[in-house]
Amino acid sequence: MHIHSISKVISFPLVLLAVFIIFYGMKMGENLSVMIVVPAVLLVVIYVFHGVLDHFWLTKFPVPLDPKLMIWLENHFPPYLNMSPELQKKFEYRLVLYINGRLFQSVGSEMREVPEDIKCMIAAHGIHMTLGIKDYLIGDIDRIFLYKHPFPTPDFPTLHHVEVNTEDGVIILSLEQQVNAILQPDSYFNIAYYAYGEAFVFTHKDIIFSDLTDDWISLEIISGWPKEWFYSQTGLEKLSITAVHITMFFSNPNEYQRILPEYYEKLCNIFNQKL
Repeated sequence: MHIHSISKVISFPLVLLAVFIIFYGMKMGENLSVMIVVPAVLLVVIYVFHGVLDHFWLTKFPVPLDPKLMIWLENHFPPYLNMSPELQKKFEYRLVLYINGRLFQSVGSEMREVPEDIKCMIAAHGIHMTLGIKDYLIGDIDRIFLYKHPFPTPDFPTLHHVEVNTEDGVIILSLEQQVNAILQPDSYFNIAYYAYGEAFVFTHKDIIFSDLTDDWISLEIISGWPKEWFYSQTGLEKLSITAVHITMFFSNPNEYQRILPEYYEKLCNIFNQKL
């Protein structure tokens, strides 16, 4: 039997203890509020650090990728099929760690759990991007919030499809846009690559990307889309052109290499992989 979440295993007896204390106090007519503090505090600590705990556990006791998620990768994520068997195993191992070590939350009228296949759909892009380097968790960007449709936020009050809040360590995505980018990659901008690209640039300040800026003409040729299209696809008034380069590098590597061979080699070196 594989344990996917050690935090849940640890939490279960603490919940039972807390329930026992409450019912025992009610039955005996005693005030046991002091005793309930201990399991309550421990549960809060586990909740806050559950990602760290689960990630540490899974690095020591890895579990295989769910076969249903493997089928999804084979059917909907072409980069996975182009990997060698060794790289596929590394990809699967890191994907499991990432999914269990990061918080995915569905946002809307109510906060709901995110299905595993949706987590896989998003996380696969970050794992692909970082497959050749050590930091596959991409620093402290540890929460992924998902809306069904375009969304406003306090920082960007107009409707948009993607946002990276580096201060809070949050990636926010519109599922509508991302699903379309997977099903129709020639017609939609891949916001997952863009978000992870922006997060990567922020968390790796030692890497110089300055020469990737201000080359919209080449990006238009590679993508086949005008500059304005990138803005309409994201809903943002300001784009990180570096993150756009990274997106095109991973989503359309052959055309990127043909049009921008020098930039292609630079990104191959940065991400330590050939596409």
